[in-house]
Amino acid sequence: MLMLVLYEVSTATAFFYLTKSTEERSGCSMTEDEKLIVNLDALYNAYLKCRKGVSWKPSVMAFSNDALMNVYKLYCQLKDGTYKSGKPKTILITYPKRREGLSISFRDRIYQRAINDEVLYPRMTRSFIQTNCSCQKGKGTDYARKYLKEYLWAHYRNHGFDGYILQIDISKYYQSMSHEVVEDMFRAKLDDGAYKRVKEVLDNQYKDVKGYKPGSQMVQIAGISYLNPIDHYIKEKLHMKYYIRYMDDSIMIHPSKEYLEYALEQIKIELAKIGLKVNPKKTKIIPFSEKFTFLGFEYRVTDKGKVIMIVDRQSVKHEKMKLRKMCKRVKLNKMSVEKLQECFGAYKNHVSKGNSYNLTNKLNTYCLDLLKT
Repeated sequence: MLMLVLYEVSTATAFFYLTKSTEERSGCSMTEDEKLIVNLDALYNAYLKCRKGVSWKPSVMAFSNDALMNVYKLYCQLKDGTYKSGKPKTILITYPKRREGLSISFRDRIYQRAINDEVLYPRMTRSFIQTNCSCQKGKGTDYARKYLKEYLWAHYRNHGFDGYILQIDISKYYQSMSHEVVEDMFRAKLDDGAYKRVKEVLDNQYKDVKGYKPGSQMVQIAGISYLNPIDHYIKEKLHMKYYIRYMDDSIMIHPSKEYLEYALEQIKIELAKIGLKVNPKKTKIIPFSEKFTFLGFEYRVTDKGKVIMIVDRQSVKHEKMKLRKMCKRVKLNKMSVEKLQECFGAYKNHVSKGNSYNLTNKLNTYCLDLLKT
């Protein structure tokens, strides 16, 4: 596999070197940010990243059959202004909650990945706080859980069980994000040429839609950036020491319930300025001694200060449903045992992040029983 990748990269380099004269002959002027995006190396690297994990899909296979030429054609269209993006398809996402998403063509995904990797991601994430854990290099759910365990232990060490936890969830986050706020946010970080390209992509996908639908990386970057002003307000104005956010879910720990109530009211005011509201059912203040759920795990602190982290029951229920379907496919010879082990192993790896020895044994027994019956 490594030799194949090295061969592809070296072949791409040689191909792009041979086409360099075409690039130089082009009289099309671009801004500095556009040159980072409309770049043969950037587009080819975006292609390699986009095909990862989905190389078996027919649309990806069709593009990959002549990848170098297809990337070059995309580059030429972007360079001379003849590129036309396809219309995205609306899809239904069922887990972890039912919502609509977008499916875009593989070719369009490559272009958007180049925009994101070359200009959007590095510019937008530069001002993020440390505990904005959403979808960034070196961060993610494990990173957020690590910080949460550290914060729970630090609070217990200083205050024992005296204290409270504020959990905030944003109501209909993506659907409520303002197009104007997102566009202003991007415009402030990009030059005119790059911003125009971003605006064209967003207009093609969401012009007549309220808010956004997950499915494109550009919207994901908007999602992790949209609450950045709120993050700074919480850290710098409210002086919240123990604060973590992952997308629209956040947690704060403080000794005073009254202060958390005050903080929540102030946060509601700031959220309203960018068109957002908290979800009243999921936003709550609980005693530090109570258990709570965050990012798929249930947390509680023992009398000795140990943080116990157990996978959420809904997640286990969903995995059992998947196991039943996969075992049925194995028995019908529509799925290999190796593929079942790979999929099940990924979930067991997720579960192992918490205190899960007994649960893992129970799931192993459950899977074996399904295969026997």
